[in-house]
Amino acid sequence: MKRTLWKLFPFTAIDSKAAEAWLNRLGEQGWRLGSAGLYTARFWQTGEPVSYAVTPEQGRREDFLVLCRDAGWELAARSRKMELYASRAGARPIPLETDQALECRSFLRRGIRWLALEAALTLMFLLNLRQLLDTGGPTDWPVLILWLGELALWGGCLAGDGIYWLRVRRAGELLPRSMAGVWLRWWAVWALVLLGAGLLAVMWLRPAYL
Repeated sequence: MKRTLWKLFPFTAIDSKAAEAWLNRLGEQGWRLGSAGLYTARFWQTGEPVSYAVTPEQGRREDFLVLCRDAGWELAARSRKMELYASRAGARPIPLETDQALECRSFLRRGIRWLALEAALTLMFLLNLRQLLDTGGPTDWPVLILWLGELALWGGCLAGDGIYWLRVRRAGELLPRSMAGVWLRWWAVWALVLLGAGLLAVMWLRPAYL
């Protein structure tokens, strides 16, 4: 019976380098990627090291996949506009040669959309917080704490992603990415989802509350 491992998969297409480094750390322990979804990834233990390469999803043709197999790679999964390649069993893969300039342009386009979203959310929570304070403060302190938490999360995402975007733009190629920024965005997204669900529940259960 194969040993399996489930892991949270917090990466988006702008985190391809961080995803590749994360996968390779697991690969060094013998974990081979079986599947990857929006939020989780499943691995099984091979007992031998596995190498990984991550590229943006670009609708690869069959001839490219054949070249990858000849170079010792196989497509393990696709997730969030990324293609996740694993080394074939017993093979010593040749590093995938990709168009670095094209990958960089793709990252910059996707990254600017994320930055716009993060800036909009940061501004929204900042304006709401200012409105709360201008009206004498909230009557319910948990609301203030929630707003401050969301502002800190999205402000942190905006700062971290903005600095990384500028570094990549200056370097002209994708650079290694810290996992701290990846996890911060993941928690920010889920905190926003939970906040939205909580507000909808309050509006439905206690309309007079608002």
